[in-house]
Amino acid sequence: MLQVVGAVVSFSMFLLAARALSFVDFGHLSMWLSVCQMGGIVAVLGQEMFILRALNEYTVAARPDLVKGSLVFSLSIVFTVPIAFAVVMSVCGVLIFGENHSLMTAAGLFLVASSLIAVSSHIARFSVGMVLADGMRELVWRALVVAVLLTIVGAGGMIKINEFFLLASAAIGIALLIQAVAIWRAFSKSIRRVKPSWRIREWSRVSAGFWASTILETINQYLDVVIVYWLLDPASAGAYFIASRLANMFATVLSAVHNYATRRIPKLYFSGRFDELNHILKLMAEVVLLCIVAGILVIGFGAETILGAFGPAFAAQKWTLIILTMGTVIYAAGGPAAAVLMIAGHGGRYPWVVAANMMLRFAGFSVLIPLLGLQGAAVSTAFSLAIVTVALNYLCRRWVKIDPSILILIYPSRNRKGPAGSSCPAVQTAAPTRNGALV
Repeated sequence: MLQVVGAVVSFSMFLLAARALSFVDFGHLSMWLSVCQMGGIVAVLGQEMFILRALNEYTVAARPDLVKGSLVFSLSIVFTVPIAFAVVMSVCGVLIFGENHSLMTAAGLFLVASSLIAVSSHIARFSVGMVLADGMRELVWRALVVAVLLTIVGAGGMIKINEFFLLASAAIGIALLIQAVAIWRAFSKSIRRVKPSWRIREWSRVSAGFWASTILETINQYLDVVIVYWLLDPASAGAYFIASRLANMFATVLSAVHNYATRRIPKLYFSGRFDELNHILKLMAEVVLLCIVAGILVIGFGAETILGAFGPAFAAQKWTLIILTMGTVIYAAGGPAAAVLMIAGHGGRYPWVVAANMMLRFAGFSVLIPLLGLQGAAVSTAFSLAIVTVALNYLCRRWVKIDPSILILIYPSRNRKGPAGSSCPAVQTAAPTRNGALV
């Protein structure tokens, strides 16, 4: 529900932004927003999944010293690297692309704020629950932006691109402060007072694996708009941005399931509680199926009306939205396959799947966009999503013996025995070694 409500608020935020900016300026905003979202995720060097896995793994192993050490390790990265990324982006924007200083400074602040709340939300997901984790990241800051934009649009005013980025950064800062206070209060005194232990080499290696996956996933998700911007024009980029975000309502459902999976699955998986794990997977599949059916009905009957709310120029992209929706429906039906593979220790293999899929998508862009315009981009995206869904679920069943897709509702016996039948590789690898390290 948090993700769905957050998607509605996000929809409202972009709708109001489209109304408060010119058609071309909104396309310009869409391009830099995509760049900032890519940079903000890449800049944390894979710490979202690393810290979530480390907190669960070391808590099960009763090692508060390693819990604190991994926290300090992740926070030291997220408080430094995103700032460097923001500076590089700003300098390149001014010197290479001729953007003004105020826009690039505001975009850099947004990149840093996005990085901080990305990692903070994963820590909160472990320590204080989903409401303060995803509620702050997906809902609260966007609701604050919507409130301000409503006031501006209601008064007949306009907003500049740099002002949008500053407003969003300030809203994220408020949400981040609330989240940080809750996390600090949730951690026990034993963790706060213990002397941290370090596994720098091991943590760097694990983070590198997650980072590679994150880079590819991020490029796969956000680079589309940038490519459309350069191959076509800013107006087309803005239209594609809106169509893809609307189609991503299904990806939002999958994101909610992914977030729930990363909170519940690691502890069940590392503890060997497979009956509970299979029950959770079945419940998630039921939620995904319900949301898919509801979303198809909404888009199928209201695509043109929904796009028209952003302006007459957007309504012409009805079929772009429908084609993208078909692809995201298939991807959502695959369930949290990526999360299961990485949690189960296949983070090193997973990037190759994403890289192959990304190459397939961008090859399709190079051929189909010149021929079909935005609909060509949509066809390429939908086809690549279908291919990667089949591949990830096949690998989940082969490597982890888990089927996270909605097919579990039809074939529940697939997961009856749990991963690898009677034993779990991850449980074995989570056992302490002689020097106390977890491998």
